[in-house]
Amino acid sequence: MRGFVRTLGVVVVSAAIAAAPAAAAPRMTPADRTQISNLIDRFVKDVVLRHDLADGWTIAGPDLRGGTTRRAWVAGTGVTVAAYPAAGKDFRNAWTGQLVTPTRAELSVVMHPQPGSGEDETAASVGVQKIHGRWIVDIFYTAAVFRSGSGHNGSCGLSSCAVSGPNDYGPAGGGSAIGNSQSRIAGHWLWIALAGVGAIVLATPLGLFVRVKRRDRRAWAAYTESHRASS
Repeated sequence: MRGFVRTLGVVVVSAAIAAAPAAAAPRMTPADRTQISNLIDRFVKDVVLRHDLADGWTIAGPDLRGGTTRRAWVAGTGVTVAAYPAAGKDFRNAWTGQLVTPTRAELSVVMHPQPGSGEDETAASVGVQKIHGRWIVDIFYTAAVFRSGSGHNGSCGLSSCAVSGPNDYGPAGGGSAIGNSQSRIAGHWLWIALAGVGAIVLATPLGLFVRVKRRDRRAWAAYTESHRASS
């Protein structure tokens, strides 16, 4: 049941990102999909994993650069994206999403933590845009955290909950009484989430769920195989 709740949380976050513009979304060409996939792979390695912040600056958009400088970014003191120990060597299949205009796409990127890091699985909300014919990352922030293991139940902004999403960090989330009560009634939260998914499905293609599951499973399997081979 806990695994199902966590998977459901991934779907809710991913579907919510894509639901609003689904009906009129322009078609993403194979060339755009390849370029976006390569961009996400490069950005996660350069910026999220901090492998090459100088290169990461060249693919960061104006929103990510706002309030910082190249010097502070490259030094690691002014990076506007949180570091995360993402597991894997290839993140080209770690995203799902769609175009909202011919030059802008809204994505969800699911990342697994490296073993022993103590971090939880996360889903990031990502905005990419094409400027002068080149795709760059303009938005990248954690949208949800999924915690496994015993003792994690429900949805709230607390570390004791199985899922923490954007709504959980608002006035009614965090350490509030509402957040605490939600962690004790996981069953009620599950039905609320199911109802939410039902509403989202009315505006979101069912294929989104399939893409999230297939791509997440394929990326994780690839990492597990490479980790086993190197051991």
